[in-house]
Amino acid sequence: MKLKRLWRVKSMQKKHSFDFDVDIVIVGAGMSGCLLAHALLMNIPKLNVLLIDNNPQLIGTTMHPGFDARSIALSAGSCDILDALGLWHTLKNKVTHIEDIHIFERGGWGMLDLPRQKDVFGAVVELQVMGKVLADKLKGYAQLTRLYSVSLTSLEPHREHIYCHLQNGQKIRAKLCIGADGESSVTRQYAGIDTQSIDYASSALIANVRCSEEHKNRAFECFTRSGPIALLPISDERYALVWSLKKDALEAMEILSDDDFLNMLQKAFGYRAGRFIEVESRHSYALKLIHSPSPFAHRVLCIGNAAQSLHPVMGQGFNLGLRDVYQLITDMTSAYKNGTIGSFTMLNKYWCLRKKDQNRTVLMTHSVVTLFSSDAWPLVLGRNIALQAMSCFPVLAEPIVRQARGQFNLFAKENI
Repeated sequence: MKLKRLWRVKSMQKKHSFDFDVDIVIVGAGMSGCLLAHALLMNIPKLNVLLIDNNPQLIGTTMHPGFDARSIALSAGSCDILDALGLWHTLKNKVTHIEDIHIFERGGWGMLDLPRQKDVFGAVVELQVMGKVLADKLKGYAQLTRLYSVSLTSLEPHREHIYCHLQNGQKIRAKLCIGADGESSVTRQYAGIDTQSIDYASSALIANVRCSEEHKNRAFECFTRSGPIALLPISDERYALVWSLKKDALEAMEILSDDDFLNMLQKAFGYRAGRFIEVESRHSYALKLIHSPSPFAHRVLCIGNAAQSLHPVMGQGFNLGLRDVYQLITDMTSAYKNGTIGSFTMLNKYWCLRKKDQNRTVLMTHSVVTLFSSDAWPLVLGRNIALQAMSCFPVLAEPIVRQARGQFNLFAKENI
């Protein structure tokens, strides 16, 4: 009888055993996941965090696939957040500031200059630079466990915990699982979090280019019939190019020689930045709007592109995700003290504070894409008039300036 009872106890223990027991599981080790891991451990040093990376551990100077040759535009508000997270003092000498923005429609007469006022609009940082800074930070956290070459296969909800099952057979018990695994997030799918999706039927072609003239810290947003073209100033007098193209146009661009590509870019953009004289390797990715009306479920929360993936026009995607991280850190600090990490109360409070900013940013970005993608003459006339009116009456451009700077009071009642 004792042996039978002992076997039953051991069997129950085995049934409920797990390989890791942590406070937070972060699925995805790209920009959002690594930033969140750093922010959590910087603010709550005793927190136990597990980071799931489906890529192999890298040796030497090879960069993580999540930190490729792309660049991202940081709004002034995002620079402030990175400063609060202890990263800006390392980054500030490795970024290129945006001092003014020139917006125009190719072939139209409307244009808008957003000049620097008291502060710069923000800065552009290359992902590889950000990746190196974050990697150095994460190495210093004893409370961080990082699993490589593994992926999430299912989620098992419990009243006080969430169990995360991995493809290698390991099981993790956590108070909260955070999906930072991009627009195709498996975390979001396993948690049953709904999304709204719009396929823009186009792709972003990205590359670094050089012009015959110095960029003088100016960014460009050019709207063309083939799609918007953004030029962001980066190091060594180069621009980070983001060119939105329809599928057939993209396929034609990808097979062009560098010289022919530069000629096509020149024809599409014009000479406002000078003559395009050099292009580095070209890459592309499909453009979709993916938005979760409510990005959380029982003890599961999605952030970054897992919660919302935006069109790159206006450069709002990463900045929106960074504001999400900043709010989450504030709520998590309070929840850690109260013992309520991962609870519905905590997650619902977070979303109540974030949904207005998210909805506004998603709507503004999608509206710009819709407005400037049509060749219908009433819209062509209307957007040229709008650009010229904002140029003549700067007060009309204040919403765009405010969004570009990203300096919102995240905790003001107007954002609730």
